[in-house]
Amino acid sequence: MTTFVLVHGAFGSPAELAPVIPEIEALGHRAIAVDLPCVDPAATLDDYARTVVEAMAGITGPVVVVGHSAGGATISLVPSRTRVDRLVYVTAVVPEPGRSIADVVGADVRETMLSVSRDDGNGCRSFDLEVLAALAPPEEREAYLAFLGATQRPQGWAALEQPWPGRSLPDVPRTYVLCTEDQIIPPAKQREMAARLGVEPIEIASEHAVFTFQPHALAAVLVAHCRST
Repeated sequence: MTTFVLVHGAFGSPAELAPVIPEIEALGHRAIAVDLPCVDPAATLDDYARTVVEAMAGITGPVVVVGHSAGGATISLVPSRTRVDRLVYVTAVVPEPGRSIADVVGADVRETMLSVSRDDGNGCRSFDLEVLAALAPPEEREAYLAFLGATQRPQGWAALEQPWPGRSLPDVPRTYVLCTEDQIIPPAKQREMAARLGVEPIEIASEHAVFTFQPHALAAVLVAHCRST
């Protein structure tokens, strides 16, 4: 039995990841969702990685660490601190040493994040949920707004602007899952991220919040790739 350690991205929460957990369990594996200290404006990416390692304490058997969105920068720090059998980047940032998450995603994605969020005046930013929901098709906006209200949180902005503290990408097996309908990290940018890993991306027809809106498809991809771990 493989344990999947799920790591959310910027502004996210374990609630955003939760729908995929029963799907993974139905396939005979275990999953836990990590609660990063993203609401703490002083927390760094090292603090995020430490939180993941602490959540992994006591796990036996194969371990796959899965990062969503900006969570890709966090999971890339974990293999140097504890045993990891595979990393899976789900429409995620693949970091570069010395460059921030904001730098790596590029000016267009950074401006998108700024345009759909507001400065809380305490070192955090929060999504403007109405503006963000407007990105969804009209028939889906009410459901998407409810999802955002239940799962999204303030994000300490310094963690997104700090240079990534790793020396290099970890030398462990890795997988990239590309979401073809993503309006936050465009598919073309995701392909660049996968190329940085040296892998061909696996595509899922989903928007950015794939853990919530395509949990069955995502679980199938995760479990299929753990078999080679």
